[in-house]
Amino acid sequence: MGRHKEWRKIAKRERRRRIRTHLAKQEENEHRNESFLKEQELMETLMLEQIKKSNKEENDKWIQAEKINIEQWNKLQEEREKLHQKHLEQVAKIKLEFELEQKNKKIEEERLKEVQRKHKKKQAIFMHNLDKFLSGDADEPPSELRVIHETRPNAELCPFFFKTACCRFGDQCSRNHQYPGISKVLLATNFFTHFGLSNANLNEYDTDIMLEYEDSDTYKEFKEFFFDVISEFEKFGKITQFKVCKNHEKHLRGNTYIEFAELRCAVAAYRSLHTRWYGGRPLLLQFSLINSWKNAVCGLQLQRRCPKGRACNFLHVFRNPNNLFSGYSYDNNQDAERSQRSSVRSWRWSESPEPEVPKSRSSERTDRRRRNSRDADDYRKHRRRSPRRSSRR
Repeated sequence: MGRHKEWRKIAKRERRRRIRTHLAKQEENEHRNESFLKEQELMETLMLEQIKKSNKEENDKWIQAEKINIEQWNKLQEEREKLHQKHLEQVAKIKLEFELEQKNKKIEEERLKEVQRKHKKKQAIFMHNLDKFLSGDADEPPSELRVIHETRPNAELCPFFFKTACCRFGDQCSRNHQYPGISKVLLATNFFTHFGLSNANLNEYDTDIMLEYEDSDTYKEFKEFFFDVISEFEKFGKITQFKVCKNHEKHLRGNTYIEFAELRCAVAAYRSLHTRWYGGRPLLLQFSLINSWKNAVCGLQLQRRCPKGRACNFLHVFRNPNNLFSGYSYDNNQDAERSQRSSVRSWRWSESPEPEVPKSRSSERTDRRRRNSRDADDYRKHRRRSPRRSSRR
């Protein structure tokens, strides 16, 4: 029995110890649970605070970005509005300029019409006065023609143009050229053309080009040209001088000067023959001032002692058949000589361009020989009929 009691004491003590241990464990577990819960609550609180803070930061960022986007959008809208306003202003400006341009164009058209009307009226008055002058009803030419056009008014006169009415530099000359509005002298530049003149300046590439052409051939062509042209110009009145240049310089080559005794004869000839066609080329006439034929024609050329030859800048002229217009004063006996010439109209005079028929060189040479022989016969007939014979050929 004693052992059983001891065992029961020991069993109770162990039972109480297990109960205390169990209760301690429970208390410890409860205490642990409470701390864990507190920690969890604290962690949750911290997480919530962090979440709130991050949400607040993100919200602030979003709000800032939204403000920036709104500002950019507003700026973009302002720029678009400015561009639209500028476009409207440009459209309005273009419309205003177009209307102003149309208005100015209309005013300019009306002004041009008025100018044309005045010009036509002035031209009609001018042509009326010109017709009166040409018919002899008026003694003086129209005032519009009594003018002198100058290329360089403030420069000194070009000596060559002043004497010969031609200059190698043309209107590009550094000196003054005076062109009269009306004159007794008509100048047809490069009117007489011939192979012997245009190819007389030999070059190193073709030195044999002039072997088949002599001065006599050129002069025969000139005689035909002289009788053909002089009869056409004499229809308008008495001619006092007729000079054709045989210079080789381009600004003088083939230039033809016709001086009439009366001013109205020169005007009538200019009015009828200017821009006419001769030999397939237009005849371009201009009024010129020749103050002295002695100063214009090279004096040494008449004596065949000119050192520059045909490259001289003064006039080297052909000798007219029968020495017509050879002097510097008009000879009344020339009327009888020119009245005996044929008045048949030349085929070269035409109102429009003439087509050129290509010929072979041999046929041209044959035609030239036949024409030269025929001209020689006509010239001998003229010399027999003429009361005034030439002293030299």
